Amino acid sequence: MFVIDVTCLINRPLPAVFAYVADFSNAPAWQRQLSAVRLPDGPFPTGRTVTEIHHFLGVRIEATGHLVDWHPLDTFTVRGRSGLIEVESRYAFAEEDGGTRVSLTLTMSPRGPARLGEPFLRRQLGRDLNAAFTLLPRSCQDAVPETG
Repeated sequence: MFVIDVTCLINRPLPAVFAYVADFSNAPAWQRQLSAVRLPDGPFPTGRTVTEIHHFLGVRIEATGHLVDWHPLDTFTVRGRSGLIEVESRYAFAEEDGGTRVSLTLTMSPRGPARLGEPFLRRQLGRDLNAAFTLLPRSCQDAVPETG
């Protein structure tokens, strides 16, 4: 098992940032390894399921996650599995310096033979998530107009 923590500050109000990040249909705009998202039962929190289509090292990976915790404007958690890998993504939001701090704690548990690739997986996911959290502020700012 390993944990990756990433964070960024977005110059937009908390309600708008929470709504943008919690709407997983926006995720491909800021997560480059994510090519598509399906929300078969609707967006969170009405819907409880998200299927993400990732491209990781040229391989298409389909992962389904379930919303397991929902606290509007504060946190939400999605747990899922793809093959031999279990993932928990916990997003947290806080007002900071007139904007919003977004944090993600990703906990990944490779099982069986997937454990052999854990060091590589940890490094690559760390790079991917750092890149995503570099893109997230711009993507959110472009999508969420200034208020005031």
